[in-house]
Amino acid sequence: MAVVAPERPKRSPVLRRLTRRIGHRPVWRKPRRPLRMLRSATKVTAVALAVVIAPGGTVLGCIFRMLALAAVTFVVLRIEGRASLRRRSVLAIGVGAVGALAGFGIGVPHAAADGLSLRSAAGAVLVVVGVSLLVTGPLALARTVRRWRRVGVLVGSLAAALILLPPLVAAVAVTNPPPTHLDRLTPGDKGYPYDNVELRTTDGVLLRGWYIPSRNSAAVALVPDAGTTRSSVLPQAVLLAKHGYGVLLFDPRGNGMSEGDANDLGWGCERDINAAINFLANHYDVRRSKIAVIGLGRGGEGAITAGARDGRIRSVVAEGVGRRSFGDTLRLPDTPSGWLQRVSDSIEFAGAGVLRHSLPPPSLRRSIAAMEPKKLLLIANRGEIRVGQLYRRTSPKTVALWKLPDTPHLQAYAMRIAAWEDQVTSFLRTTLKPRQVPMRS
Repeated sequence: MAVVAPERPKRSPVLRRLTRRIGHRPVWRKPRRPLRMLRSATKVTAVALAVVIAPGGTVLGCIFRMLALAAVTFVVLRIEGRASLRRRSVLAIGVGAVGALAGFGIGVPHAAADGLSLRSAAGAVLVVVGVSLLVTGPLALARTVRRWRRVGVLVGSLAAALILLPPLVAAVAVTNPPPTHLDRLTPGDKGYPYDNVELRTTDGVLLRGWYIPSRNSAAVALVPDAGTTRSSVLPQAVLLAKHGYGVLLFDPRGNGMSEGDANDLGWGCERDINAAINFLANHYDVRRSKIAVIGLGRGGEGAITAGARDGRIRSVVAEGVGRRSFGDTLRLPDTPSGWLQRVSDSIEFAGAGVLRHSLPPPSLRRSIAAMEPKKLLLIANRGEIRVGQLYRRTSPKTVALWKLPDTPHLQAYAMRIAAWEDQVTSFLRTTLKPRQVPMRS
């Protein structure tokens, strides 16, 4: 006998509609707090920043940096806990900017130079956290204003980031460059006797270098570009020594074997050059009236400034000079990128001045004018001729300009050895009037 299942009672239309409405009722959830990760991101940024900025300088300076970082972090965390969304958005932008600047300006260059290390890993963390806060901060800030203003907030934030971040990253990078190391080659390997020398600057920095003795009573201080060592100008030193000149080449402060804080803008280079001139002026084989300075890049800019201040410098050769301070940036007409380039350079110089707690050096135009009646030979490579022409117009009677439109930056010697030898040695013979001696083979 078949078993028949009992018939399921039918629901009334009212009960069916009520069941359907209750079953599809949305579950209420507590809304997430905007920028809820700001507190954790601030702590991570502080720890990574401590790893990045701890090396370098004196022990006392390191302790001061750590205490300052701890104090700022404590204040930010206290404000963040009780702040409104608008203030928390501003805090996120500030913390993100600091992290991005330190990550891109210190972590990335040091990782490229030194490879994988704790400092480079901390720099990568700063980049990730900083960029994340720079994105979420403006988005949260836009939620605090009326809808028709949100587009303006986002566009303004993007424009500010594009204008301010690149030069500020450059300012951090040039004031915190990775260390450079000396090559193994010495003048002795080229067949020239030399002395290891130490120079003391007026601000107490110890510099180390080589000196090739003079045979013609004249001498040249050879200044390498910022971020390089004396090894980069060893070929030029050997060529000058072949003509009988005494050559002093040294590591700029913070590079190679020299002490001090490095600066890729070359600020403070004139103090290094002054120490080199002190050495040459008191050396037994050099006459004080026969001293010249040859500088490359930032070293050439420092040589011009030193030539304007030090009366013992008879003449200067500078290759690859550009902008050194606000005056040079704001006065150079028709720069490749126009007004935006001038604004960017000004922001970079201002940021570097704040980070170094010092004022920028005088403009090159002022220094060139102050050099008269000393002679200056400017070597202008590709992209530098217009700048060289402007500097020559500052003092046409004392400035000579050698134009090399097809030569890359600072490659005049490497690509035109014979022409470089003829131009530079002829200039030195005219300005220094050295004693005639036979050339070494």
